[in-house]
Amino acid sequence: MLSTFFVPEGTDFSASEIEVGGDEAHHGVNVLRLKQSEEVKISNGAGNWGVGKVSQLSKKSFTVEISTRGFEAAPKQRIVVVQAILKNDANKEAVDFLTQVGADEIIPWQSQHSIGKIDDKSLSKWQIVARESSRQSRRVRIPLVTRILSTEQLILKIKELQNVLVLHEAAESRLSQIEINEEADVTLIVGPEGGLSEIEVNTFIAAGAKVVRLGESVLRAANAGAAATSVVMSRTGKW
Repeated sequence: MLSTFFVPEGTDFSASEIEVGGDEAHHGVNVLRLKQSEEVKISNGAGNWGVGKVSQLSKKSFTVEISTRGFEAAPKQRIVVVQAILKNDANKEAVDFLTQVGADEIIPWQSQHSIGKIDDKSLSKWQIVARESSRQSRRVRIPLVTRILSTEQLILKIKELQNVLVLHEAAESRLSQIEINEEADVTLIVGPEGGLSEIEVNTFIAAGAKVVRLGESVLRAANAGAAATSVVMSRTGKW
């Protein structure tokens, strides 16, 4: 499978040649050791993509002569994951796996039991991880990482949506069996290491969410969202 590199969203994909610079070029030139005439894939992270051979190489950039180009439309039914903020590197792990399995949007949530906290600088790290993981998994659409939500803001959001599923180990219904409206996005809510509080669960249910579990075993907070996304991907025909 071809190595994938990202260029700015406004890049003109009708051009015969496209230059790759910045961190993407550094990764290609210094890490992957790209060679002249090697075939690669480039994308703007928003669906546009092109395939071609490296025509020019320098220490800080490389140019691709485009031979094939296309566009991957956004899915009609998106998978949105509301991920409670975790401790330290667990946030990176969660975003990495969510991106690999195909989540379309990741929303950081400051839950009651979240020990970690993130600011704008930390949020930019989530976005960088999503980009790097998209490159590794050959995605041409980088998942959107949005602003941090408080519980109050999340409740308002739940009231506007359908298919809101809260992961909880004590739930009676399994995610693999719950009814999913095919005409609406699927929103998964994943708690932190300390779990969801009873108040949070009850408030989410009152706002219209359904509580579900994955199976008998309890997954780590950094991995539960990716596992749930995989189930939804399979159930909605994306896998």
